[in-house]
Amino acid sequence: MSRRTRRRITPLITVAGAAGAVLLSAGAATAHVRVIGDVIPGKPATLQFRVPSELAEATTVRITVEVPKDLMITSVPKLDGWNQETLPGTGGKGTQLVWTAEQGHEIQPAQSETFQANVGPVPDRYSLTFNTEQTYSNGTAVAWNQPKTGDEEPEFPAPVLVVDPEASPPPGSADGAQQPGTSASEPAPSAGAPSAGAPSVEAATSAPAAAEESDSGSSGPLIAVIAAGVAVAAGLTVAVLRRRGTRDGSHA
Repeated sequence: MSRRTRRRITPLITVAGAAGAVLLSAGAATAHVRVIGDVIPGKPATLQFRVPSELAEATTVRITVEVPKDLMITSVPKLDGWNQETLPGTGGKGTQLVWTAEQGHEIQPAQSETFQANVGPVPDRYSLTFNTEQTYSNGTAVAWNQPKTGDEEPEFPAPVLVVDPEASPPPGSADGAQQPGTSASEPAPSAGAPSAGAPSVEAATSAPAAAEESDSGSSGPLIAVIAAGVAVAAGLTVAVLRRRGTRDGSHA
């Protein structure tokens, strides 16, 4: 293959690579606030709250996590650059864990931070729900507190930690709806949590850009566009090679 042919093919490969990068970005847009922990009923555990910053033009400056009333907080490890407060629950709510960023330590757009909390004996139940509020530097407050009641994830899902997969899911939940034998006496995911869990007014008017992209179903058309671009690139590459081969044959 001549140097000229290589120069013509290289940009086509670059286009395909860029298309793949866009696809990875689209996959990252599905990230929301999550709670992670290796828990055993009746045993203490360490919980991790993973918080991505999803607004393109603002940083995350504060995180407030509502802990279920029957779960005790034993300690909160210090996180560099963040001030932490543990506030008693009011109005029937559980303890609140609040992290506020110091100047220069905010969560930047498309970045994430993990906040930890040590808890006492984990109650023996199907799951625990941690309603969370995420506050951005532009004043937008997003309430991650919507329960999953169907096959599709809600726009602002509440972080849920499954404790005992073999226990009966709470009635009204997506998992509970799939098991008609669920007992009506099974406790709700988070005692004292809002029943409907609607996002805040700020969240409804200034929803995270990445969440909007994910929930609008834009990933399907994006994948189709990428596939078409790769196909065109491949076609152009073949055309260049054939043209080069024809030219070389004519000079033979």
